[in-house]
Amino acid sequence: MPVPTKRDVKRFCEIDGWEELSRTDHHRYKKTLNNGEILRTRVSFGSGSAFDDPRLWQRVWRVQLGLESEAEFWETLRTGEPPRRGTPLEKAREPGMPAWLFEYLIHRMGRDENDVLEMSEEKRWSSTSKTLAARIRSKRRTSRALP
Repeated sequence: MPVPTKRDVKRFCEIDGWEELSRTDHHRYKKTLNNGEILRTRVSFGSGSAFDDPRLWQRVWRVQLGLESEAEFWETLRTGEPPRRGTPLEKAREPGMPAWLFEYLIHRMGRDENDVLEMSEEKRWSSTSKTLAARIRSKRRTSRALP
């Protein structure tokens, strides 16, 4: 299946009754499901493809949009009807990873995409904070050495 455009994702959120929270650097959306689970997603401004990486799109429809299949997303756009989410889940879904963190770990830290997707939430944040702290210390040393 194709990767959706930004317009497709925004339209999905409108059809599915998501609340638009703000329009700062992105369109930010929130949806509270019947079981109390809160879903959040965001869509960048502009037009074109919403995702450069199809694996990120798979994670978004599953975790952020709370869908059982990608076909549910396209069916919602085709019919204009919200997806039929089943009875309340017995177990809450895994917490989502912000797209910026996914991109940071892959592009800035050079991690393998599959490794990032398999990392625990604690490991993701731990890796990021250690690397950022090391970069800050390195920049401080460099700036002190300048005449």
